[in-house]
Amino acid sequence: MINKFSLKNVVRLLVIVAGTAAGSHGQTVSVIPKPVSIEYLDGFFTITRSTRVIAENDAAAEASKLIDALAPAMGFRLQRAIASQRRDDAIKLELNGQLSQLSDEGYELDVSAEQVVIRARREGGLFHGIQTVLQLLPATVLSKARVENVTWNVPCVKIVDYPRFQWRGLLVDPARHFIPMEDLLRFIDTMALHKFNSLQIHLTDDQGWRIEIRKYPKLTETGALMDFTTMRQGDTEASRKRPGGYYTQEDVRRLVRYAAERYITIVPEIEMPAHTGGAIVSYPQIGLYPRKLSDLAPSQRWKANERVLAPRPETVAFMQDVLLEVMELFPGRYIHIGGDEANTGHWKKSEEMQALQQRLDLTDEAELHSWFIKQMDTFLTRHSRRLVGWDEILQGGLAPGATVMSWRGEQGGITAANAGHDVVMAPTSHTYFDYYQGPAEQEPRAIGGNLPLEKVYGFEPVPEAVAAEKTRHILGVQGQLWGEYISTAEHREYMAYPRAAALAEVGWSPKASKDYESFLARLSRHLDRLKVMGVNYRKPD
Repeated sequence: MINKFSLKNVVRLLVIVAGTAAGSHGQTVSVIPKPVSIEYLDGFFTITRSTRVIAENDAAAEASKLIDALAPAMGFRLQRAIASQRRDDAIKLELNGQLSQLSDEGYELDVSAEQVVIRARREGGLFHGIQTVLQLLPATVLSKARVENVTWNVPCVKIVDYPRFQWRGLLVDPARHFIPMEDLLRFIDTMALHKFNSLQIHLTDDQGWRIEIRKYPKLTETGALMDFTTMRQGDTEASRKRPGGYYTQEDVRRLVRYAAERYITIVPEIEMPAHTGGAIVSYPQIGLYPRKLSDLAPSQRWKANERVLAPRPETVAFMQDVLLEVMELFPGRYIHIGGDEANTGHWKKSEEMQALQQRLDLTDEAELHSWFIKQMDTFLTRHSRRLVGWDEILQGGLAPGATVMSWRGEQGGITAANAGHDVVMAPTSHTYFDYYQGPAEQEPRAIGGNLPLEKVYGFEPVPEAVAAEKTRHILGVQGQLWGEYISTAEHREYMAYPRAAALAEVGWSPKASKDYESFLARLSRHLDRLKVMGVNYRKPD
């Protein structure tokens, strides 16, 4: 016979396991990504003009962000108070370094009819707790304009939450089609709601150089004048009137600050030794045949360069000078140097490069590629940074401090992790959001492939072939929005969401709690939030 107390706990357990259920008075709670645990209680906490926000010391900045987030839709700004002034009708933000069960990004959320309490070890955890509170409120709370006749209820719950992986990222590609600053900022806002913490920006490629480097001004004076559209059309008078664009160093500082306030780290990607056409067009001396290119007008160099650096010592020094300025602008630990798709067949045809291989006692072009990557790895390590590269950096021997981003399937990540290197899983099969989401004839133009929502959600970032004691080297996951065919913010959002929402749950939520039907049920409510935010998401099939 089940007594009253045990029956109550069984019901609560079932609700926690379900992860999405009817809260108070039948209200559905639809948090994405799914928290580690939720306990549903009776009642609501209602935010009104009289509600106070209580936060002291290092929690005060997060309290200001909460007030700023609520004010546009509610039409009033909540006031701050100190703990001794008010106990009830308050939202409390508390930092407690003794919450050992939480990571630095984790939080506890207790909502009762009297108060809302968010506790965390670090400020980032408070911020993520705030994102959950925003998702517990009516979707219209995310409006940038005042919303009338809404009762701002937060259902009573107890949540304990923390991420499964430390790297939960997306990639955008302004090198192929320049992304205006305001579009990047909006993109970061949507990432923050989904608790992403990394944005990789592909700043350089054959089609354009998008970051100001003061020592080498021609990188933007010349290298920023094209994009993928104009490269396909050829260098016509019309294309010359449509410069691709670039970010000034002040733009970058603003972007980094904006992202950091939302606990998102910007990872800059400066491609080398391949995908470097924009740089070679600007400074032919770093290419294979500098005299040949220098004789051409810059407008004629775009198609004449081989799009791979000549890894002579002067080129190594040039790229390290670039990285010095990049490190000044981006304070994060990781600097991505690409390393993929190096067309080293050009090195094989070059007498100079063959002589360089002999001087360095290298057997082939793969080893020369590895030698070049190691120069950058040593340089970045000397400056207390970590090199990240696509899985081609494994060829010829992996640099000692390198982190591998595994894109050509999982094997690169498996090999690197088992060898003791950190890995970010980013395979084309599950994370390339520039792929189609349905029949090509029914979708906006994409680069190819087919990656439906369910397949993204089903991704497991830790391959079985990684030894148990090495799984700690799987840092997390990243979704890619390569920009060859994505030229507008609306198209980028369409390709990203809701697939990025699925990937957010892959990166944050416990493996054992993942359930696609539960995700779809929560997503149906979550899409209302994206609509209010003006995100041009794709409607799920």
